[in-house]
Amino acid sequence: MNSRERVYAAANHEEPDRVPISFGGATGTFITECPPDGRVCSQLYEHLDLKDAEPIQITDVFTQPTNIDPRVVQRLHSDMLWVGCNPPRVNIEPDGSKTWPWFCGMRIRKIGLYDEPFDFPLRNMTTKADIDAYPWPDPSVNIMDGVVERARYLHEETDYFVVGRCISTMLPFLGYAMLSGMDKWLTDMKLDPQFYHQLSGKLLEIGLASNEQFFGGIGRYLDAANIYDDLGTQEGLFMSHDDYVQFVKPYTAEIIKNIRRHLRPEAKIILHSCGSVYYAIPDLLEIGVDILNPVQPLAKNMEPWRLKEEFGDKVAFLGGFDIQQLLPLGTADEVREGAKKLIQEYAHGGGFIFATSHNIEPDTPPENIVAAFDAAYEYGQYPLPEPSGENYVDFIKGLNLQGRKYRK
Repeated sequence: MNSRERVYAAANHEEPDRVPISFGGATGTFITECPPDGRVCSQLYEHLDLKDAEPIQITDVFTQPTNIDPRVVQRLHSDMLWVGCNPPRVNIEPDGSKTWPWFCGMRIRKIGLYDEPFDFPLRNMTTKADIDAYPWPDPSVNIMDGVVERARYLHEETDYFVVGRCISTMLPFLGYAMLSGMDKWLTDMKLDPQFYHQLSGKLLEIGLASNEQFFGGIGRYLDAANIYDDLGTQEGLFMSHDDYVQFVKPYTAEIIKNIRRHLRPEAKIILHSCGSVYYAIPDLLEIGVDILNPVQPLAKNMEPWRLKEEFGDKVAFLGGFDIQQLLPLGTADEVREGAKKLIQEYAHGGGFIFATSHNIEPDTPPENIVAAFDAAYEYGQYPLPEPSGENYVDFIKGLNLQGRKYRK
């Protein structure tokens, strides 16, 4: 069974030859690189003795590598690869901050280790007239340089499960927050819902046009489309479930409907949402989500046993290996044992793709990264043994990792 067949089987709730693995195959399953002080990807290269790798390039925002060495992907047994859009780059301002005109003027600067949005350009918008007067980007600007060629190559010349992702699928949800501020995004819903829908509608219009260019160009080569919709905190949804249904769900449904037109019938929709999204999962299933990512196990109600028991026959799970405590603070042996328990809990009957529960952060020892993915490859061979002993989350809690110091 090749990689593409393996992921499709798991996504269709069948047991393949082994549990599929994703390293960088979808949003929130990758690694960071935060120079000068958080070079975890560089450290991984050094650990793997890749002395001749190209210098690591990072994204304009969120500090992720854009040119990961293919040998790392292969060494970590990944069955998935992603293809992204190629929009115009940011403008560097005199103070070192960045402005991204293509993404509606988003402002970016280094905050701690990361390049993050700040100085929100839509923060003072309150009326339809403000929306009409804003210098919105031209969504017909070419974002496809080299994209079709890469997608075609991966589809026709490799057996990877190919995932398409484009930051324009953040509009309007995360885009509203990144352009207006998280507080304004949430308060506009309650204090001025008419304006909220007006601005969301404009952001959706821009996002759909870019999605059309991207997925219209390469949809036939994709095995999945990856969209964004961060809904959760560590404790629950950012908003009440009723507000989610009124203010977010319809826009996600529209995005999925428009993307689906460009995909082959068997292709999947992957939705990325951090945190506890337990109460929104039935809604996500209703609007066409096939695979949920990154399923953070230490968030409330997101324990693997719970998700598998309640939704395991309806949605596939991509992620799940804890990066908040176990991966950065555990020993290599503890990491390996955790991978084994996670697979035993999630993977029976298919429906599971092993990956980290978000991007691997700068405090992570490279030997732990290799241990996690090697253990998934070793223990993930079907048929799987039945779960034994304490469950995955209780195993992590029992290690008392929060009291340990980060290892450099």
